[in-house]
Amino acid sequence: MDAQATVGVVVPTWNRAAVALRCLRALSAATHVRRFVVVVDNGSGAAERDALIAGAAEYAGVDVVALDENRGFAGAVNVGLAEAFARGAAAALIVNDDAEVTPDLITLLLGAASSAPAAGILAPRVLDLGSGREVSRGERLSLPLLCLPRTWLRVRGGTATPYPVSGVLGVAFLVTHACYASIGPLAETFFAYYEEVDYCLRARAAGFEIVVVPAAVVRHAGFRGFAGGFSPLAAYLKARNLPLLVRRHGDAADWTLFLPTYAALLLASGALYAARRGGTAVVAALARGVADGLRARSGPPPAALVRPTAA
Repeated sequence: MDAQATVGVVVPTWNRAAVALRCLRALSAATHVRRFVVVVDNGSGAAERDALIAGAAEYAGVDVVALDENRGFAGAVNVGLAEAFARGAAAALIVNDDAEVTPDLITLLLGAASSAPAAGILAPRVLDLGSGREVSRGERLSLPLLCLPRTWLRVRGGTATPYPVSGVLGVAFLVTHACYASIGPLAETFFAYYEEVDYCLRARAAGFEIVVVPAAVVRHAGFRGFAGGFSPLAAYLKARNLPLLVRRHGDAADWTLFLPTYAALLLASGALYAARRGGTAVVAALARGVADGLRARSGPPPAALVRPTAA
């Protein structure tokens, strides 16, 4: 890939215009000139949507696509990916709205892509926005171990040169046009959470490498696991999507190893939230997610869980 290729940046957002505009401010300082940004508003309320559109108008090369309904993270990203590649981008950079990229991130990822023709997905190191600590420099994906804390599965070491991994976090990652043309968009059956794991597994199955470029850095506002304190919506989706992943990619041996760790994770999480004020709603959402995941129910979550304040 040409290191000077055009890149379309996709930023999905939902009911947090101020957060997305901070992301756009960071992107506006990017040193890579041949870029454009597609912000996909995922059915936000009128006030948030209008604030986003007004704020985005201050930045050159930024377009806002406003969806009528919340299609989930995967659905919003897919709208942006289709737009980016339809406009001739050689690669698309997906960036969470609560992430801030460094000015040289696109340049560094494209430079690595130009020297790694088999790379279909390239990603930076992820740092915590508040503390500066390293959250991820790639992951060791294994279906039976997905219920372990993802920090346990991250790649360790201090190498400065790009290297292949089996998976990356969905905070920010570059997808080449060749990879997208081969494996298609993200799976909207997940709605949100673990769709990037599925995408990495699909890319590797199609023969593409996943490469981390440690010199490239993105700062993210937070990373929360099952015990990190989240909404019923997140609890439902995380509990549901884990078995959906194994169903899509695993075999009988994977299920044998996955189910005990899945049960242990859910029991520990349920006990933790049951002891918290207001935690019964999260426990109920976990139980519903388990039931739907084991029954292979995918797609949008129950409507009662999708509220503007959910995260």
